[in-house]
Amino acid sequence: MMKQDKFGISVGLGFPESAEDQIAAIARVGYDACFTGWNHERMESWANAVAKNGLIYQSVHAPFNKAHKMWEAGREGEDYTDMLIQCVEDCKRFDIGIMVAHVIIGMDRHFPSALGITRFRRLVEAGEKNGVKIAFENTEGIEYLQAIMDHLGASDHCCFCWDTGHEQCYNYGEDMMARFGNKLIATHLNDNFGMADRNKMTWLDDSHVLPFDGINDWKSIIDRMDKAGYNGIYTMELTRNAKPNKNTHDAYAAWSLDEFLAEALNRMHRMVALRG
Repeated sequence: MMKQDKFGISVGLGFPESAEDQIAAIARVGYDACFTGWNHERMESWANAVAKNGLIYQSVHAPFNKAHKMWEAGREGEDYTDMLIQCVEDCKRFDIGIMVAHVIIGMDRHFPSALGITRFRRLVEAGEKNGVKIAFENTEGIEYLQAIMDHLGASDHCCFCWDTGHEQCYNYGEDMMARFGNKLIATHLNDNFGMADRNKMTWLDDSHVLPFDGINDWKSIIDRMDKAGYNGIYTMELTRNAKPNKNTHDAYAAWSLDEFLAEALNRMHRMVALRG
């Protein structure tokens, strides 16, 4: 039986509308699913809005502002691990099957530690206990994701979320699916313009523009997902706002939320039409 394509998008697109109003718009435009960040106090409201609008709550993106602390000795790393486990428990509570997590933050960090593996093992074990798959995302510091997969990848709950924009600006264009495609369960589809300076990695190059507006090869992207046997939701992570002192998003400035969502969905249909 042929796969039925489903499409999702992030909530928090750089528009002033509330998360609940964005969720309603996502359904109105014709998406199948959405994902949010994590806020313990807001999860019930968001889950209710997703259910009310007939969407799939595809995943929750865990906080990542202190991901580097997972690899370092000290109380902050322990507290951060506990916070991620609380996020897993909220996913179970609201029947959300995937939690996306970063394994590092920081452009100049390249040395995974045994302590970090121990803490991430606790997180994966919490995923196993709660029936939530942990989808680790390709970001900067690919050594850390490789270490996670090398040590914890035997678990069915240690999985991969492919960010197609990060592949260009944080991974030097290396094929992340060749490394981790066998563990793929989620996507953050977005386009990117590559690195402004290949000698200097910077978050300012992480554009998250609409598919086909950057340098990504979208036929390669759909073909690589098909080759991996991906049967999940094609989920985009986008914003209509540029990074400081960038004009990468000027074309979106006049669009309403519904117009932005509709064009993004058109780009997904354009991507799947390239397959084969």
